[in-house]
Amino acid sequence: MRALKEADLGLSVNISTSIDGAEQCCHAAGIPRHSVGYSLGFEGRTENLPDAKVMMLSTMCGHGMVSHSLAKKMIDWVKEGRRTPAQAASYLTRFCSCGVFNPSRAQRLLEDAAQGATEKPRR
Repeated sequence: MRALKEADLGLSVNISTSIDGAEQCCHAAGIPRHSVGYSLGFEGRTENLPDAKVMMLSTMCGHGMVSHSLAKKMIDWVKEGRRTPAQAASYLTRFCSCGVFNPSRAQRLLEDAAQGATEKPRR
């Protein structure tokens, strides 16, 4: 955070951590924390939603620019060996104009999907 502050890029930065962790990080860098966003999951009639692997990839863009069908296609292509997890993650990243999409996490999710695993929610 200090390096980003010193670079003075004129961009906002998203931190994925607990509220306390973000507060401590910002305090150490000498900047105020601006806002907090919560992910509350999905409620109600969810039977028509894509599976969890697709949802974890497509909801990483805060503006919904990574479609469910594209995320599913990339999972399938990785399973079929048509793309590596890194290539698929890089491709998905292009569609997120806000820059919140996390390519490292996407690569892990794609690797896990190819092996049939699912990511456990982090606390």
